[in-house]
Amino acid sequence: MRRGGALLAALSAGAVIFGALGITAAPGAWAAAAPRPYQTAEDAKKVEGASSSADAPKVAPGLFTDRIEPGEEKYYALDLDASSDVHITATAAPEPGLKVTFQDGIEVTLQNTNGDSCGDGRSTGAGDTAFPLSATTSRLIGDSGDEACRAKGPYLVHVVREEGDNSDPSSWPLELSVMKEPGLKGSIPAPRPGTDEETDENNTRPAPPSGTARTREGGTGFNDARALGDGVWKDRLRPGETRYFRVPVDWGQRLYARMEVPNAPQREGTGSTFLPNGFRMNVYNPARCRVFDEDFQSYDGDGANFDRYTNPVRYENRFADANTDTRFAGWYYLAVTAAPDMAQPFPKGVPVTLRVAVKGETKTGPAYDGDAKAAGFGVGDKDREMAEKGLTEAEVEDNALLRTLGWTGVGAGAALLAVLAVWFLVARRRSAAPPLPLTGGQPPYQGGYGYPPR
Repeated sequence: MRRGGALLAALSAGAVIFGALGITAAPGAWAAAAPRPYQTAEDAKKVEGASSSADAPKVAPGLFTDRIEPGEEKYYALDLDASSDVHITATAAPEPGLKVTFQDGIEVTLQNTNGDSCGDGRSTGAGDTAFPLSATTSRLIGDSGDEACRAKGPYLVHVVREEGDNSDPSSWPLELSVMKEPGLKGSIPAPRPGTDEETDENNTRPAPPSGTARTREGGTGFNDARALGDGVWKDRLRPGETRYFRVPVDWGQRLYARMEVPNAPQREGTGSTFLPNGFRMNVYNPARCRVFDEDFQSYDGDGANFDRYTNPVRYENRFADANTDTRFAGWYYLAVTAAPDMAQPFPKGVPVTLRVAVKGETKTGPAYDGDAKAAGFGVGDKDREMAEKGLTEAEVEDNALLRTLGWTGVGAGAALLAVLAVWFLVARRRSAAPPLPLTGGQPPYQGGYGYPPR
């Protein structure tokens, strides 16, 4: 093999080995570019909702993707048992940079086959800024509502995209999350006295975490959200972009989150820096249901911050009149948005600091009649590892692959690269050295076939 071919083989083999081990080149530095859109889950199933309930395609616990036009209605069919709670979230993702007003929105309703509503949720735009809109509805077995909504049998998921006078005419990606939460063994607890008074406004804030901020780049949505633990974190958002982070919050614990935007650099000729719609932060529970209904915060160039402090996570919160969405343990999501107008004070990207703290001792969770953690409700050792190391779900899977292969696989790859390197060096030496005599310096043998005898 020629030297160039040997080198190419070595490089190719190395790329194959390190690719199999999940080792890739470091990503490039942040660059001023278009904001990243919401990314639906890679393993989500594609489904096309029907305009008629008679033709509704089947969905089940999991993730599904579709698209929805302005004013369009879509139906999906869902079979439920008589013992599990179910949580359905529809996330519509307008392209970043579009103008989305309070007249634009997404609504999701769970219906029985009689057409009766078993619950609905709605999310609308704000700040004339596009960001992912997530609306959630739940069927709760312990609810004292209509018995017909707690029976085993077929149900319908109805999704509507609301539109205003000047709505974006394009279709939006739609992600449907269906989560089935096991029922409880034994009785269902009643709401605790005082739960309705544990609102964010009544919560006494803890001291914000301090220390040197570490960089953690947020994800584009729920599926690639970057894990965070207690501490101070920083990121840089493109104006018009929404980034997602997630924090494990166990039973009995409370989540404190604070978003900060620094003062803007002084620039001549820019005029007033006051922006009525500057930035936004919202908190979502493990079922992707928003815990608070947020609007955009103003920004005047002198720096600004916004924080939230949830009430303790308890199963029985779901039956309270307020604070109903801190109803299970698991991943709680932070979605932070920088409005497009933030390009005026921050043309090179909007620096954001997040101060995160999980408060309270972990309590024993409810006695589920099934594996709630596997269904997405609960906190495990892997979740805590993700938060400590700042990993995404995909990175955890890559690490698991590395652990499975172990040092044996790494050693084998290194050995193969070493063999290829030796092969390359030997080939190089052979091509550079003079030819050797065939018989130790003596003339070649002239006898045998075709040669005259000596």
